[in-house]
Amino acid sequence: MNNTPQTMGRRERLRAQTLQEIEDVSFAIIDADGVQALSIAALARSMAMSAPAVYRYFPSRDALVAHLVTLSYQQLAAAMSQAVEGGRKAPRTRVRLVVTAYRDWALRHRRRYGMLFGERAGELPDEVTTQTPLDQAMAFLIDTLVAVQDTAPTDSTSGDRTLDGQLRRWARSQERPDVTPGVALAANLIWTRVHGIVSLELTGVFDNQAVEAQRLIDLEIDSAIQSLRPPGTGA
Repeated sequence: MNNTPQTMGRRERLRAQTLQEIEDVSFAIIDADGVQALSIAALARSMAMSAPAVYRYFPSRDALVAHLVTLSYQQLAAAMSQAVEGGRKAPRTRVRLVVTAYRDWALRHRRRYGMLFGERAGELPDEVTTQTPLDQAMAFLIDTLVAVQDTAPTDSTSGDRTLDGQLRRWARSQERPDVTPGVALAANLIWTRVHGIVSLELTGVFDNQAVEAQRLIDLEIDSAIQSLRPPGTGA
């Protein structure tokens, strides 16, 4: 759908349409063959444009990939946000929905997920290389875990004073300075474990195996949520 404002002049409208086409064709190349297959020359050929014309929009391939990485993070975050829109759901259910949306997006966009987590080549600008999925998407997970913590007595620490300090600094870096070390730890445990399982799933490790990746993920979620609770309390 074209959301180009009608108030745009003809030149601005054409530029916006061309930029959208560049994004669409670039993602098509990445989805088919990975980010390594994306070059300004390949893009220009696919669009029946000259390479110099593409450079009017992006000064380099790295700048183009940086733009696509940002868009992919936004798409992933949107998928996770939409998973919990509408209706009142229990916090634990919201956590499961957010994580399921994360996994589903990765399975639908395998090459884009790979681009976000190590498949991209070349040096990207600092503002992209320092980003993490938590910066743009896992905030939803943190917020749902805060809701879990609010529903029952929970443990606000990790049990390791040094790690607690690190988790507090991490929470501040996520613009959530009030998040307890316990919640920060649960968020990190869920993401790192889910990312590991999804990454293995994408490489085919679970193909033709008796173990279901989704059941492993559900167990990791339950384990991380349980870690919020003081020893001796129930689920």
